[in-house]
This record gives sequence, structure tokens and C-alpha cells, in this order.
Amino acid sequence: MSKKHTQNIIAESRKTLPITIIYGVGIWLLAGLVNNGWWFQFLCFFASVYGMIHLNNINQMIRIYSRSVSVFYILLSCITVWLFPSVNGAVIQLGSVLILLLLFSCYQDHETKGRAFYIFLIASAISLLEPRYLLFVPIIWLLMATTVYSLCFRTFLASVIGLITPYWLYAGWLLFNNIKNPEMALSFVSRFTEIQWVIDYDALTRPQIIYLALLVVMFLVGTIHFWITSYMDKIRVRQIYTSMIMLTLYTLVLLAVQPQMYNILIYMLTIAVSPIIAHFVSLTHTRLSNIFFMVLMAIIFMLTGMNLWIS
Repeated sequence: MSKKHTQNIIAESRKTLPITIIYGVGIWLLAGLVNNGWWFQFLCFFASVYGMIHLNNINQMIRIYSRSVSVFYILLSCITVWLFPSVNGAVIQLGSVLILLLLFSCYQDHETKGRAFYIFLIASAISLLEPRYLLFVPIIWLLMATTVYSLCFRTFLASVIGLITPYWLYAGWLLFNNIKNPEMALSFVSRFTEIQWVIDYDALTRPQIIYLALLVVMFLVGTIHFWITSYMDKIRVRQIYTSMIMLTLYTLVLLAVQPQMYNILIYMLTIAVSPIIAHFVSLTHTRLSNIFFMVLMAIIFMLTGMNLWIS
């Protein structure tokens, strides 16, 4: 039996998640939760944490008892202190978790028309706040076809109806409130023409770049470990992690060509990388992996402290 290092003791402890939740609450309080009245954003954050816990539980993403998926999600999310005030960001964060929860519940099931509808309904509703969120629609369709195996004509049709519904309802609401100016019903279309497609790396701040670099390192380490050891996981779990890897790569490509979308894309990137690094930390038992874990935790706490100080 492999020797348990600090990383394994922490990853397998039943106390780790409650302690991390308390830590998360503390970070929000230090960042100004009460003084700034960020209650909606805070509730969305912890609803998304519950979603990640549920995602791990129902899919058994780690083959031993471990809450590392949600633990790393909390730790990583708390680094991005500059995102705490964003109402749109809070909606994107929670909506993205709900989309993945629904998506993976459709695994190998062509009779999930209702869930397909809700997946794209959520994505479309988010796009009313952030039109560029619709860029995630192609990768969701791709995952449904290649890893989740739920895409067929009926689920595709349900997804299209889901995409249309929020805009149809919003157009009706605008028409009702501007009955004398019916052209106002389509006024929201102009938001799509305002999107700038130029590449502007100057839009990134130093904390954003450092956090992105940390996510990339964790993604590479976790992905290599997964590829080497994935034969020990169940097929469903392998497909979920493959989906997370594809989603991460897609999001990184979007970030490369649209760096000004950082505050929109970083939520999905954090959600996707958290299980990948959690898989590595929970299922490795070497001295080198333990050193990596200790260094990683030190960097996470240091970056969180630095961003709190800057804010």
C-alpha cells in the first residue's frame, strides 16, 4: 500500500471541505462582502460550489473518497477577488456549473430533450447579459456528439428551441413596453454588432495573467496524469474528464484570440480545471507530487493574499 503523504491526508479527509468553505466565507468577508453588499454574488458563488459538490457526487469523478473537486474550485475562485463585485460574472459562474451538471446527466441518453432544452436555455439567458457567451454553444454541441453521446435530431432541435426562447420572450417584453415603437423589439440585436473582435493583450492585468498561468500549469500536470492513469477510471468518468479537457482547450483558444473576454471565459476555465487538478492531487502518492501539492497550495494562498491586498 502506498504511503500517505500530506496531499493524500488532506484530499481524503472529511474535514477538508468544511474548512475550505469557512476559508471561502472568510475571503469574501475580507474582500468586502458586507461593506459592499455583494450578497447576490456571494449566494451565486456558493450555489455554484454546491453544484460542483453535486457534480462530483453523482458522477463519482474521483475513485476514492475525496472532496477535492469542490475544494479546488473554492480555492481557485477565491484567488479572483477582482471578480467578486460582478453581477454578470456571478450569473455566468452559476449558469456554467448548471450547464455542465445537466450536460453530464445526459450521458449516453438520446431521450434527454428536456435537459438539452434547459442547457441551451441557460446559455442563451446568460448571453442576454454577455452576448459573447454564445461562443460556448459550439463546444457544447461538440461534447454532446463526441463524449456525452446525447446528440441526435431531437436533442439538437430541443437545443435550438432553448437558444431561441429567451430572445423570443425578451423581444415580446420589449414589444409590450414599446407598443408604439415595434422596432424596439429587436433593439437587443445591436449588442452583437458592438462586439469587438480585435486581439488586445493589453486588456489583461498582471493578476489576470498570473492566475491564467497557474491554471495552465495545473491543467497540463493534471491532464498528463489523467492520460497515464485513466485506464483505472470508469468509462463514464473518462468521458467526463475528456470533456473537461476539451472544454479547457477550447476556452484557452478563445482567450488567445479574444483576451478582452477574460472576465467572461475565466469562470468556465476555473470550473473545468478544478476536477482535473483534483484528480491528480487525490490519486498520486509520490514524494514529488506531494512537493508539487505543497508548492501549489503556497502559491494559491499567496496569490489570494496578494489580490486581497491589491483590492
